[in-house]
Amino acid sequence: MTYNYNTTSLLTVNKNSTHMIGTLYLAPQKNIMNAAYYGIEYDDKAINLSKINLCKKATNGCATSCIYHQGILKNSDFAKNRIKQARLKRTFKFLLQRDDFFIRLIKEIRSLEKKAHKEGLSLAIQLNGTSDILWEKEAFEFKEGKYENIMSFFKQVQFFDYTKYDIIKSRKNLPSNYHLTYSRAGMHKGKLIDDWAFLQNLLEKNIDVAVIFKKEIKEKLLNYSTFRGYKIIDADLNNCRASDIYHRENNKGLVLAHEAAKKTDITNSGFIIQNQEELDKYFSQV
Repeated sequence: MTYNYNTTSLLTVNKNSTHMIGTLYLAPQKNIMNAAYYGIEYDDKAINLSKINLCKKATNGCATSCIYHQGILKNSDFAKNRIKQARLKRTFKFLLQRDDFFIRLIKEIRSLEKKAHKEGLSLAIQLNGTSDILWEKEAFEFKEGKYENIMSFFKQVQFFDYTKYDIIKSRKNLPSNYHLTYSRAGMHKGKLIDDWAFLQNLLEKNIDVAVIFKKEIKEKLLNYSTFRGYKIIDADLNNCRASDIYHRENNKGLVLAHEAAKKTDITNSGFIIQNQEELDKYFSQV
Protein backbone atom coordinates (compact mmCIF):
# COMPACT_ATOMS: atom_id res chain seq x y z
CA MET A 1 0.00 0.00 0.00
CA THR A 2 1.24 3.47 -0.89
CA TYR A 3 0.66 6.21 1.66
CA ASN A 4 0.13 9.80 0.59
CA TYR A 5 2.10 12.18 2.80
CA ASN A 6 2.07 15.08 0.37
CA THR A 7 1.33 18.58 1.63
CA THR A 8 0.91 21.87 -0.19
CA SER A 9 4.56 22.63 0.57
CA LEU A 10 7.38 21.55 2.85
CA LEU A 11 8.58 25.05 3.67
CA THR A 12 6.66 27.92 5.22
CA VAL A 13 7.91 31.24 3.85
CA ASN A 14 8.32 34.52 5.73
CA LYS A 15 10.23 37.70 4.94
CA ASN A 16 11.89 40.54 6.76
CA SER A 17 13.67 43.60 5.37
CA THR A 18 16.75 41.65 4.29
CA HIS A 19 15.87 37.96 4.06
CA MET A 20 13.37 35.51 2.65
CA ILE A 21 13.19 32.63 5.12
CA GLY A 22 11.92 29.14 4.38
CA THR A 23 11.14 27.10 7.52
CA LEU A 24 10.41 23.40 7.80
CA TYR A 25 7.92 22.51 10.53
CA LEU A 26 7.74 18.84 11.55
CA ALA A 27 6.12 17.03 14.49
CA PRO A 28 8.50 17.63 17.43
CA GLN A 29 9.65 15.31 20.20
CA LYS A 30 7.48 12.16 20.18
CA ASN A 31 4.35 13.80 18.80
CA ILE A 32 4.34 11.48 15.80
CA MET A 33 2.74 9.00 18.22
CA ASN A 34 -0.49 11.00 17.81
CA ALA A 35 -0.74 10.39 14.06
CA ALA A 36 -3.76 8.10 14.30
CA TYR A 37 -5.79 10.79 16.09
CA TYR A 38 -5.34 13.02 13.03
CA GLY A 39 -6.48 10.31 10.63
CA ILE A 40 -2.99 9.66 9.27
CA GLU A 41 -2.33 6.07 8.27
CA TYR A 42 1.04 4.32 8.22
CA ASP A 43 2.60 0.87 7.98
CA ASP A 44 3.47 -0.17 11.53
CA LYS A 45 5.87 -2.75 10.09
CA ALA A 46 7.88 -0.01 8.39
CA ILE A 47 8.19 2.27 11.40
CA ASN A 48 8.01 1.96 15.19
CA LEU A 49 6.57 5.29 16.29
CA SER A 50 7.54 4.73 19.92
CA LYS A 51 11.21 5.00 18.93
CA ILE A 52 10.88 8.27 17.02
CA ASN A 53 11.96 11.43 18.80
CA LEU A 54 12.87 14.48 16.71
CA CYS A 55 13.93 16.52 19.75
CA LYS A 56 16.14 14.16 21.74
CA LYS A 57 17.47 16.94 23.96
CA ALA A 58 14.08 18.43 24.78
CA THR A 59 13.44 19.29 28.43
CA ASN A 60 10.20 19.36 30.39
CA GLY A 61 9.98 23.12 30.06
CA CYS A 62 10.61 23.44 26.35
CA ALA A 63 8.28 20.52 25.59
CA THR A 64 5.46 22.27 27.46
CA SER A 65 6.13 25.70 25.95
CA CYS A 66 6.91 24.45 22.41
CA ILE A 67 5.28 26.57 19.70
CA TYR A 68 3.89 23.32 18.27
CA HIS A 69 1.29 23.34 21.07
CA GLN A 70 0.59 27.07 21.43
CA GLY A 71 -1.89 29.56 19.98
CA ILE A 72 -4.40 28.18 17.50
CA LEU A 73 -2.71 24.78 17.76
CA LYS A 74 -3.48 24.31 21.44
CA ASN A 75 -7.11 23.23 21.72
CA SER A 76 -8.44 22.68 18.21
CA ASP A 77 -10.10 19.36 17.35
CA PHE A 78 -7.81 16.71 15.91
CA ALA A 79 -9.74 16.35 12.66
CA LYS A 80 -9.86 20.11 12.11
CA ASN A 81 -6.24 20.85 12.96
CA ARG A 82 -4.87 21.03 9.42
CA ILE A 83 -1.60 22.58 10.53
CA LYS A 84 -0.65 19.69 12.79
CA GLN A 85 -1.86 17.20 10.19
CA ALA A 86 0.49 18.76 7.66
CA ARG A 87 3.42 18.69 10.08
CA LEU A 88 2.81 15.03 10.82
CA LYS A 89 2.63 14.22 7.11
CA ARG A 90 5.91 16.02 6.45
CA THR A 91 7.48 14.03 9.27
CA PHE A 92 6.34 10.72 7.77
CA LYS A 93 7.61 11.81 4.37
CA PHE A 94 11.02 12.64 5.85
CA LEU A 95 11.21 9.32 7.70
CA LEU A 96 9.63 6.92 5.18
CA GLN A 97 9.79 8.61 1.77
CA ARG A 98 13.21 10.23 1.95
CA ASP A 99 13.95 10.27 -1.77
CA ASP A 100 10.75 12.15 -2.52
CA PHE A 101 11.25 14.36 0.53
CA PHE A 102 14.62 15.61 -0.68
CA ILE A 103 13.41 15.96 -4.28
CA ARG A 104 10.64 18.26 -3.07
CA LEU A 105 12.92 20.12 -0.67
CA ILE A 106 15.43 20.81 -3.44
CA LYS A 107 12.67 21.97 -5.77
CA GLU A 108 11.26 24.36 -3.18
CA ILE A 109 14.63 25.83 -2.21
CA ARG A 110 15.49 26.39 -5.88
CA SER A 111 12.18 28.18 -6.34
CA LEU A 112 12.81 30.36 -3.28
CA GLU A 113 16.28 31.22 -4.58
CA LYS A 114 14.71 32.70 -7.70
CA LYS A 115 12.01 34.56 -5.75
CA ALA A 116 14.48 35.99 -3.24
CA HIS A 117 16.80 37.17 -6.01
CA LYS A 118 13.90 38.79 -7.84
CA GLU A 119 12.89 40.68 -4.69
CA GLY A 120 16.44 41.68 -3.82
CA LEU A 121 16.52 39.54 -0.67
CA SER A 122 18.96 36.99 0.69
CA LEU A 123 17.63 33.46 1.16
CA ALA A 124 17.92 31.62 4.47
CA ILE A 125 16.56 28.16 5.30
CA GLN A 126 15.62 26.92 8.78
CA LEU A 127 15.01 23.16 8.79
CA ASN A 128 14.37 22.74 12.53
CA GLY A 129 11.35 24.99 12.97
CA THR A 130 9.89 22.56 15.51
CA SER A 131 12.52 19.82 15.67
CA ASP A 132 16.19 19.32 16.54
CA ILE A 133 17.54 17.04 13.84
CA LEU A 134 21.26 16.90 13.10
CA TRP A 135 20.84 17.92 9.47
CA GLU A 136 24.57 17.97 8.84
CA LYS A 137 24.42 14.16 9.16
CA GLU A 138 21.36 13.60 6.95
CA ALA A 139 22.90 12.24 3.74
CA PHE A 140 20.78 11.70 0.63
CA GLU A 141 20.95 10.81 -3.04
CA PHE A 142 19.65 13.00 -5.83
CA LYS A 143 19.67 11.83 -9.43
CA GLU A 144 23.13 10.29 -9.81
CA GLY A 145 24.82 12.16 -6.99
CA LYS A 146 25.37 11.41 -3.31
CA TYR A 147 25.44 14.30 -0.84
CA GLU A 148 26.51 14.45 2.80
CA ASN A 149 23.72 16.89 3.62
CA ILE A 150 21.43 19.48 2.06
CA MET A 151 23.94 22.25 2.87
CA SER A 152 26.53 20.65 0.60
CA PHE A 153 23.97 20.62 -2.22
CA PHE A 154 23.12 24.32 -1.76
CA LYS A 155 26.54 25.71 -0.89
CA GLN A 156 25.42 29.21 -1.85
CA VAL A 157 22.40 29.19 0.50
CA GLN A 158 22.58 30.10 4.19
CA PHE A 159 21.02 27.60 6.62
CA PHE A 160 20.41 28.21 10.32
CA ASP A 161 18.79 26.50 13.30
CA TYR A 162 18.38 26.55 17.06
CA THR A 163 19.62 23.47 18.93
CA LYS A 164 19.79 22.08 22.45
CA TYR A 165 22.71 19.82 21.59
CA ASP A 166 26.07 20.84 23.02
CA ILE A 167 27.40 22.48 19.87
CA ILE A 168 31.03 22.21 20.98
CA LYS A 169 30.91 18.48 21.71
CA SER A 170 28.11 17.10 19.55
CA ARG A 171 28.01 19.25 16.44
CA LYS A 172 31.58 19.75 15.32
CA ASN A 173 32.72 20.38 11.75
CA LEU A 174 29.49 21.98 10.60
CA PRO A 175 29.14 23.03 6.96
CA SER A 176 30.33 26.62 6.55
CA ASN A 177 26.83 27.70 5.46
CA TYR A 178 25.07 26.21 8.51
CA HIS A 179 24.71 28.55 11.50
CA LEU A 180 23.62 27.17 14.88
CA THR A 181 22.33 29.04 17.92
CA TYR A 182 22.26 27.29 21.27
CA SER A 183 18.77 27.30 22.81
CA ARG A 184 19.01 27.39 26.59
CA ALA A 185 17.27 24.39 28.18
CA GLY A 186 16.88 25.04 31.92
CA MET A 187 15.90 22.21 34.27
CA HIS A 188 15.05 18.65 33.28
CA LYS A 189 13.91 16.03 35.77
CA GLY A 190 15.27 18.10 38.63
CA LYS A 191 18.68 18.73 37.07
CA LEU A 192 19.94 22.00 35.62
CA ILE A 193 21.10 21.16 32.10
CA ASP A 194 23.00 24.34 31.32
CA ASP A 195 24.28 26.48 34.18
CA TRP A 196 25.97 29.83 33.64
CA ALA A 197 29.43 28.24 33.39
CA PHE A 198 28.19 26.06 30.51
CA LEU A 199 26.58 29.00 28.72
CA GLN A 200 29.62 31.20 29.28
CA ASN A 201 31.84 28.56 27.67
CA LEU A 202 29.68 28.72 24.55
CA LEU A 203 29.72 32.52 24.49
CA GLU A 204 33.50 32.56 24.86
CA LYS A 205 33.73 30.33 21.79
CA ASN A 206 31.69 32.74 19.67
CA ILE A 207 28.44 30.76 19.93
CA ASP A 208 25.21 32.69 20.48
CA VAL A 209 22.85 31.65 23.27
CA ALA A 210 19.07 32.17 23.02
CA VAL A 211 17.13 32.69 26.25
CA ILE A 212 13.37 33.12 26.67
CA PHE A 213 12.08 35.64 29.21
CA LYS A 214 8.72 36.92 30.32
CA LYS A 215 8.08 40.38 28.90
CA GLU A 216 8.93 42.38 32.03
CA ILE A 217 12.30 40.70 32.56
CA LYS A 218 13.27 40.97 28.90
CA GLU A 219 12.46 44.68 28.79
CA LYS A 220 14.48 45.26 31.95
CA LEU A 221 17.54 43.47 30.58
CA LEU A 222 17.41 45.30 27.25
CA ASN A 223 17.84 48.60 29.07
CA TYR A 224 21.49 47.57 29.14
CA SER A 225 23.81 46.68 26.27
CA THR A 226 25.37 43.71 28.05
CA PHE A 227 24.32 40.83 30.29
CA ARG A 228 26.93 39.30 32.59
CA GLY A 229 29.59 40.92 30.40
CA TYR A 230 28.23 39.73 27.03
CA LYS A 231 26.35 41.75 24.45
CA ILE A 232 22.59 41.23 24.60
CA ILE A 233 20.20 41.95 21.74
CA ASP A 234 16.46 41.74 21.14
CA ALA A 235 16.13 38.48 19.20
CA ASP A 236 12.51 39.18 18.32
CA LEU A 237 13.43 42.05 15.99
CA ASN A 238 14.92 39.69 13.41
CA ASN A 239 13.98 36.05 12.87
CA CYS A 240 17.04 35.16 10.78
CA ARG A 241 19.59 33.98 13.32
CA ALA A 242 22.36 33.67 10.74
CA SER A 243 22.54 37.47 10.55
CA ASP A 244 23.34 37.73 14.27
CA ILE A 245 27.04 37.38 13.50
CA TYR A 246 27.03 41.02 12.37
CA HIS A 247 26.13 42.11 15.91
CA ARG A 248 28.97 40.26 17.62
CA GLU A 249 31.84 42.08 19.28
CA ASN A 250 35.29 40.97 20.43
CA ASN A 251 34.82 37.44 19.02
CA LYS A 252 32.21 36.63 21.68
CA GLY A 253 28.79 35.09 21.27
CA LEU A 254 25.59 37.05 21.86
CA VAL A 255 22.87 36.63 24.46
CA LEU A 256 19.67 36.58 22.39
CA ALA A 257 16.67 37.73 24.40
CA HIS A 258 13.33 36.26 23.30
CA GLU A 259 9.97 37.15 24.79
CA ALA A 260 7.60 34.32 25.66
CA ALA A 261 4.49 34.61 23.52
CA LYS A 262 1.24 35.52 25.24
CA LYS A 263 -0.68 32.58 26.74
CA THR A 264 2.34 30.29 26.40
CA ASP A 265 2.17 27.39 28.84
CA ILE A 266 4.95 27.93 31.38
CA THR A 267 6.31 25.53 34.00
CA ASN A 268 8.70 26.22 36.87
CA SER A 269 11.51 24.42 35.05
CA GLY A 270 13.44 27.63 34.40
CA PHE A 271 13.15 27.27 30.64
CA ILE A 272 11.36 30.62 30.53
CA ILE A 273 12.81 33.12 33.00
CA GLN A 274 9.83 34.64 34.80
CA ASN A 275 11.29 36.96 37.45
CA GLN A 276 14.45 38.39 39.00
CA GLU A 277 14.69 35.50 41.46
CA GLU A 278 14.94 32.98 38.61
CA LEU A 279 17.38 35.21 36.76
CA ASP A 280 19.69 35.23 39.78
CA LYS A 281 19.21 31.51 40.37
CA TYR A 282 19.95 30.22 36.88
CA PHE A 283 22.58 32.75 35.83
CA SER A 284 24.64 32.84 39.00
CA GLN A 285 28.31 33.64 38.36
CA VAL A 286 29.39 31.86 41.54
